[in-house]
Amino acid sequence: MHDLIRDMVLRITSESPLFMVKAGLRLLKFPGEQEWEENLERVSLMRNNIEEIPSKMSPHCEILSTLLLQRNKNLQRIPECFFVHMHGLKVLNLSHTNIEVLPSSVSDLTNLRSLLLRWCGRLKRVPSLAKLLALQYLNLDETGIKEVPEGMEMLENLTHLYLYSWLLKKFPAGILPRLRNLYKMKLSFGNEALRETVEEAASLSDGLDCFEGFFSKLKDFNIYVKSTDGRGSKNYCLALSAHGMGGYLPTHLEVDKSVFLYGCKICEREEPIVLPQDVQRLQMFAVDEVTSFNDVFPREQGLVNIGKFSHDLKVLRFDNCRNLKNLFSLRLLPALQNLEVLKVYNCDSIEEIVAVEDEETEKELATNTIINTVTLPRLKKLGFYYLPEFKSFCSNNGVLVCNSLQEIEVHRCPKLKRLSLSLPLLDNGQPSPPHALEVIRIKKELWESLEWDQANAKDVLNPYCQFVER
Repeated sequence: MHDLIRDMVLRITSESPLFMVKAGLRLLKFPGEQEWEENLERVSLMRNNIEEIPSKMSPHCEILSTLLLQRNKNLQRIPECFFVHMHGLKVLNLSHTNIEVLPSSVSDLTNLRSLLLRWCGRLKRVPSLAKLLALQYLNLDETGIKEVPEGMEMLENLTHLYLYSWLLKKFPAGILPRLRNLYKMKLSFGNEALRETVEEAASLSDGLDCFEGFFSKLKDFNIYVKSTDGRGSKNYCLALSAHGMGGYLPTHLEVDKSVFLYGCKICEREEPIVLPQDVQRLQMFAVDEVTSFNDVFPREQGLVNIGKFSHDLKVLRFDNCRNLKNLFSLRLLPALQNLEVLKVYNCDSIEEIVAVEDEETEKELATNTIINTVTLPRLKKLGFYYLPEFKSFCSNNGVLVCNSLQEIEVHRCPKLKRLSLSLPLLDNGQPSPPHALEVIRIKKELWESLEWDQANAKDVLNPYCQFVER
């Protein structure tokens, strides 16, 4: 908070005992009991350095509605009696504190609407929530709890549930069906996840605005996707990782419907991965078993399977996939006509994006039976980053047609020889830049060394270049 604004707030609140605002003042000590007047309505002590609350402190603040204590990272303990006289409390935020136990007096806060405990990593115990029938917002993300709090099945007015924690052993069956008013839900399914719970989460999904699901087993991931049967939530992020997310996932989803695959095996012969039909963003990070995006689909069903889900696919990103040689076969491209963003990072083995994968296609290309042209009509952003073996976009001197292109980025691709862009032609036969093109970010030396199929292509695109050091 800006100092001037904070001083103004402090001045206003000091004149009215209804509010106590001492946010961001680096306080070490908790305000004394004499400061907790009976007519207090809202208290903000967030972003301080408070270490403890006096052991027998129990303020008489029956009309207090909001208590904000988040980001007191040294706060370890709250007295059991602290909330006894706060029956009017509606919002309690203890996120980013170091507490290990939530006081049992929280169980009697029957007017509580929001309980936020996000990033309380040492929190091991939450008391019964059975009496908190008014609770609408519950955030237990990244806490240390190993079991679901007792009484959660009673929270029928809950609209927001955030319970992402890899320490959580399992989520008992029978709870989720009772939470019929859920609007947003975030859950993690660990190694001991019950099939029934996964199916229950799927059955709720069509009524949700947003679902975030984190799976440690391919089997559970597939159960969820199959159970939704194309009737999933309006927005979702499904993540599959055998090792946890490691904080890698973005907090805010950039695309409404996302799938994130992290360091997992997805090409099992017995059970290949099943992807949602309406996925818009697909990101693969450290999936070392794949040599091509084609590997995600069984060879005998590959085109059929990708056709089912790829119609809505807009964003495709690959990070640190060490054995990736290429992304697509030429025959796979027609299924990706709505792709808008394609980015590849730190894939040490990749040599090209589009490859000829079989002898039959190669013969057809040699005899001009098919044209070696890759058309991605809606592609807007194209990025290649830290790819030591990357040589060209298309094999067999293929060309890329993407007239909606807005941005090209190339960083640390020392072996790149051809960008393979086919530029639109003017009436006089001269090439022109794609109409939407805004910028090409590339190292000057690399730009100067690139080969082009069209005469004057480099001169036409040169004004759009923003040369970088890398």
